[in-house]
Amino acid sequence: MSWKKRKSLVESVAAALIKAGALQFGTYTLPNGRESSYLISLDELPSFPGAYRMIFDAFLELVKIGVGLKNFDALAGIPVGGLMWSSPMALTLRLPMVSVRKEEKGRLRRVEGAVKPGWKILVIDDLIASGETMSSACGAVRQEGAEVRDAAVLIDRLEGGRERLARNQVKLHPLTDILELGDALFAENTIAKEDLNAIVTQVGGRASKP
Repeated sequence: MSWKKRKSLVESVAAALIKAGALQFGTYTLPNGRESSYLISLDELPSFPGAYRMIFDAFLELVKIGVGLKNFDALAGIPVGGLMWSSPMALTLRLPMVSVRKEEKGRLRRVEGAVKPGWKILVIDDLIASGETMSSACGAVRQEGAEVRDAAVLIDRLEGGRERLARNQVKLHPLTDILELGDALFAENTIAKEDLNAIVTQVGGRASKP
């Protein structure tokens, strides 16, 4: 994605995440039991309206320019994190929105809201890691008769999510990724070289440029 202002937006997002305590570095145990060199927790971000608004505006810019408003008719948010972004986005863009629940035993329909057959729906979440949750949500929306070609997230953890979605013919549009955030914060002397190196190691190194 090469639209103008992107670099400055990412730098501003990185600084806002740190200021709000939504991005921290160290050694953490994730809910799945894995260890991580950083922690992203966006749940309390709305308690910091300045940071929330700035990051939302950057995410909205991604959707409008990076995805393109002509490429979707409605939004689908993934609870809980995705709805924090898809709800105000739907209001701002004056577009319909549905939500996609996790699979529940005895529940036949996972999509909450009205879906018109043939709609192109953009699926929204806050983060993507392996892509399992996002891929499942895209499948559920497709079962309602809609098309899903694109998905947008705030941060890509670089754990294979993009590749998983691509295998399901869905293009991932992340505003940024954890390595890019780390680079921006290191450049501003916000994190140490050891923190950046830990991120590089965790994501399996830097992708070679052609």
